[in-house]
Amino acid sequence: MRHRNARTKLNRSATHRRAMQNNMLVSLIEHGRVKTTVRRARDLRRIAERTITRATRLGDLLLADPDKLDAEGKAQLIHAMRLVRRRVKDREAVAKVFEDWAPRYLGRPGGYTRVFKLGRRQGDNAPMALVELIPAELPEREGAAPKKERKKRGLLSRLRRGGK
Repeated sequence: MRHRNARTKLNRSATHRRAMQNNMLVSLIEHGRVKTTVRRARDLRRIAERTITRATRLGDLLLADPDKLDAEGKAQLIHAMRLVRRRVKDREAVAKVFEDWAPRYLGRPGGYTRVFKLGRRQGDNAPMALVELIPAELPEREGAAPKKERKKRGLLSRLRRGGK
């Protein structure tokens, strides 16, 4: 019996399926859209929604300047990044989730992705779909310096160096 086994197997072993889902999630975060089969798109949507929700739970910490956070705020931010890092295996993609995507969706209670059905693939007639992150406006950070004056340094490195 398959009680409480909600996920589909996609004809792969558990490790292969997890690796494939992680890679698709990284591609979705980096590019904003991924073309895949409908079944994979549904699984990817579930994982992407949970990942972005994990980041948006920080609330106003995402809008604050990371250099000016207190110790407790930095600890919360790093903890959330580590939890997202369990699923997203690329450091740049994790930083992009927290710097670009999560602040856009702060006022939104879910529904960050959209799935378009594209028809069927020519080779094997598999139903294809396009998964994309819904565009939203990025709010301004509190106390952020103008873009020209601000140094180009990633969020992770700023947190590690103590906000210098």
